[in-house]
Amino acid sequence: MQKKVTIQIKGSQKYPEGHVNQQELNTVGTYYERNGVFYLVYKDCDRENTEFEGVTTFITVKHGLVGLNRKGAVDNRQEFNKGVLNRGIYATCFGKIWLSVMPHLVECDLTVQGGRISLEYDLFVEDNLVSYNVLLLNIKEDFPQ
Repeated sequence: MQKKVTIQIKGSQKYPEGHVNQQELNTVGTYYERNGVFYLVYKDCDRENTEFEGVTTFITVKHGLVGLNRKGAVDNRQEFNKGVLNRGIYATCFGKIWLSVMPHLVECDLTVQGGRISLEYDLFVEDNLVSYNVLLLNIKEDFPQ
């Protein structure tokens, strides 16, 4: 059964020169479990960053493997599997680039009510290291008031 959830997303990037960038986004989405796979769907909408306006993010979690698929103004598919390099194409209206992730931490603590997804990974653009990233998603079931 699909549930409406509140999603708190915290991300940070640490660049090789030492600069750190952090973001936080609170949004709503749909969450459900089917045949041992958890699904999370939400629209990326951040008033300060319009790059992801009109983008829908689909996350799947199965046996510790996290799949992230973005559709809309950007198209991208990445898989997060600890210690396994994943390459994908990041497509925008300006063109396409190769985007790769090397996950160091992939932790998922999910139940049918919600939970947490924690990712730590190196991000590469065209095979060049860009940043070390941390992404945390807290998923909480919305209760009627």
